[in-house]
Amino acid sequence: MTRDRSDLAQASLERLAEVGGDITQPVLDAYYARHSDARASFEHHGLGETAVLEGRMVAESLYLLLTWVEDPATARIDHGTAIVHHNDSLDIPPRWYLGLVDAALEVLLHTIPADASDERALWLAVRDEFASFVESLRSEFVHDDGGDPLPRFEAPLPAD
Repeated sequence: MTRDRSDLAQASLERLAEVGGDITQPVLDAYYARHSDARASFEHHGLGETAVLEGRMVAESLYLLLTWVEDPATARIDHGTAIVHHNDSLDIPPRWYLGLVDAALEVLLHTIPADASDERALWLAVRDEFASFVESLRSEFVHDDGGDPLPRFEAPLPAD
């Protein structure tokens, strides 16, 4: 019998907490490795509290992933306006927004064992759904984001 999406997500996130502990730094390391140009934005918007802002955004990324699983309509409402606001008011392009979610997802996927393919499939599906949603919002931007393709997600290999 296949477990439902919420059960799979709960199992993954519980394991992440047990295995990963505070994942803020690993997520930021993965994020800045791909989006080094975003660091200055965090420093600017952090107003002297960059680490606090970074930690909050990592937590928000994990919360987004869970909310997308449990209540996709709410996630779409919350992030539909947030993504447009980040692009138009804060000069944070959608590739940075999606990139932080990808970094959180990468750290999460590293903790999923090879025999938990259903969990892995769930998160890859969530990523695809969210990336499609982000892409759909580009038509609502007041300020052009350059139109560069959103980053592809290279899922890490299953944990042993």
